[in-house]
Amino acid sequence: MASDAIFRANDAIIDGVTSGAKIGGKGLRSGAKLGVKGVRGGAKLGVKSVKGGVKGVKGGVKAIQTAGGFVKKNSKYSKFAWSSRITAPLIKLDLEISCHNLPKKDLLSQADAFCVLWKAPNGYAPTAEKGVPSQLPGHAEDEIGRTEIARATVNPTFKHTFRLEYIFHEQQTYVVRVYDEDLRYATDLKEHDYLGGYIFTLGQLMGAKGCSVAKKLLRENAFMVVTGNETMETCEVLEFRLSAQDLVKERSLYEQRVVDRCNPYFRVEKLNKDDQSWDVIWKSEAVKRNTSPTWKEARLPLQMICNGDLDNPLKLTVWDYDKDYRLIDYIGFVESTVAEILGKAKENVPVFTVSKEKKRLFGFRGTKLKSVGVLKVLKAHKSTIPSMLKYMSGGCSLDLMVGIDCTIANDERGSDKNLHYTTSQWLNDYQAGIQKLGSIVENFARGRNSSVWGLGPKINGKTQDLHLFDDKLVTGKDLLDSYDRNIANNENFQQGLSTKLKPLIEEATFLTIRNCRHRQCYTILTVFTAGDIIDLQETIGLLCRAAEDAPISIIVVGVGNRDFSAIEKLCRTDFKAMLRDARGIPIARDIISFVSFKQFGGNANEVILQALKVIPEQLVTYFTINGIKPLPPVSSPDYGVLIDNMSKNSKSIKSKVSKASKQSRSPKATRENEGLGPNNGRQR
Repeated sequence: MASDAIFRANDAIIDGVTSGAKIGGKGLRSGAKLGVKGVRGGAKLGVKSVKGGVKGVKGGVKAIQTAGGFVKKNSKYSKFAWSSRITAPLIKLDLEISCHNLPKKDLLSQADAFCVLWKAPNGYAPTAEKGVPSQLPGHAEDEIGRTEIARATVNPTFKHTFRLEYIFHEQQTYVVRVYDEDLRYATDLKEHDYLGGYIFTLGQLMGAKGCSVAKKLLRENAFMVVTGNETMETCEVLEFRLSAQDLVKERSLYEQRVVDRCNPYFRVEKLNKDDQSWDVIWKSEAVKRNTSPTWKEARLPLQMICNGDLDNPLKLTVWDYDKDYRLIDYIGFVESTVAEILGKAKENVPVFTVSKEKKRLFGFRGTKLKSVGVLKVLKAHKSTIPSMLKYMSGGCSLDLMVGIDCTIANDERGSDKNLHYTTSQWLNDYQAGIQKLGSIVENFARGRNSSVWGLGPKINGKTQDLHLFDDKLVTGKDLLDSYDRNIANNENFQQGLSTKLKPLIEEATFLTIRNCRHRQCYTILTVFTAGDIIDLQETIGLLCRAAEDAPISIIVVGVGNRDFSAIEKLCRTDFKAMLRDARGIPIARDIISFVSFKQFGGNANEVILQALKVIPEQLVTYFTINGIKPLPPVSSPDYGVLIDNMSKNSKSIKSKVSKASKQSRSPKATRENEGLGPNNGRQR
């Protein structure tokens, strides 16, 4: 009996342990499930917060880009193509130097002359006397190079040339000095006799007749001639059109298939030899849902693609576009050269295999190339399009029209917060911008064709939409003096209520069309505004007509800290926001651009440089569309005759001065100066 009781007790214990284990297991499982659910919920919340943070960062980046003036079309992740261009961002030229009538420094031989060229900062003027640079370079000068030594000659023409890069919207200052070798093989310039020098900007040089300038040296009849010759590679443009076939998009490591929902576009990349990276220089538009796309034709300068060397490496990369740039997929690439593409295009349609690097499977190291499609070059040929300098050297004139906002948008007149307020110590934004603008454009002015206009001023108590202050101006100093005389320092100047842009554009369009019938010219209309323009929508149709008919570019410069979003929207040039006339036809070419002092922290130099950056492309585009070719180059003057005339005039002036000084010491002249002679009351 006792044993039976013990067995029953053991069974009960075992049953209790078993049921307890089951209950504990269920509890552990449910607890684990709850824990997993809790972890998953926390992970989801964390992911959501991270995504929210990422969205916030993206929003901040977009806000920064918007404030910085970035344009959507310039993004390499956009579905729109970057604008084709036919002008190089810079112009390469060869600088030639010759000297005439060099003095004889040594008793036994003529001068053994050589020249040295330095790059100097803008506004640099190391002058000693008579406008001639100092004998030795300053610390701010960087030596570019030296010519060979021309032995025993009075009129040397140096064979060595200097390759320089000219940029229209920058003031590039150079200093050239001439020396007579005194101690052979000595590199220190102190050991040689200084004959003279010249300080010039490339704008002054390329804007002069024949792209050459002359400068007198230390001796009266000795002078130097500096000439700039543009290289042909600057004018060469590559016109091309590409298509693809059976593009393959990778879905997983082991699977590839042709997809239907592919939005391919391609980029043109060139090799940066400094760090061996690939720089994107242009991208095409994205073709929707097409694995065998044909892209639009494009034109790019060879200098931009391969720096003028047709054998430089070139890469074409193909991508799949998506609205979310994080989902944009890389499809493949083609490596070639411009020379190879042009060579194959002459024979047949060049076909290149689009490849993609893949990791080797099954533990093998390295990568391999796998074909993901075919790229075809439907069109590729090299053409020559005249640069802006070709038109300028033929006598084409840059006419400058400056419009000034004369309304209450500038703040209360007489207050130091007024944007026209100025002092003797500093220039306001209008003055600084006009001075910088005029100093660059004046190099290519052919006559007195610049003018200053007022937008919305009060004249004799009546508000006028447009008023001409001064015309027939030339230099930047003339423009600045006109602004000071009529607005800044004019006590009777009164501000109007509102600014209208349409009357000024109408006047500028009429004048430039009338002028181009008699001479080859191009007008740059620059409007300085404080932000309140009330007729922007009415101006769109006028801009579209001006783009077709008139040789004109319009630059709107925002002054002050007002909101310029409406003007910026008007000046956008991406395809989605392209200006269209009442018939829906897009504008023929880009003619209007916007820049503000607020974008560059009030730096007038940066504002004007950014504003003028688009002028070469817009000028050449207008002349190319209308089939207008450059005029024959204007020949340089005979500098020898000019220098001889100048020296003769200086000698005659000196002789007259000496005679006058002798006469002033005579008794008769003394009596006349004292009021005792017959010339009393008629002398100056």
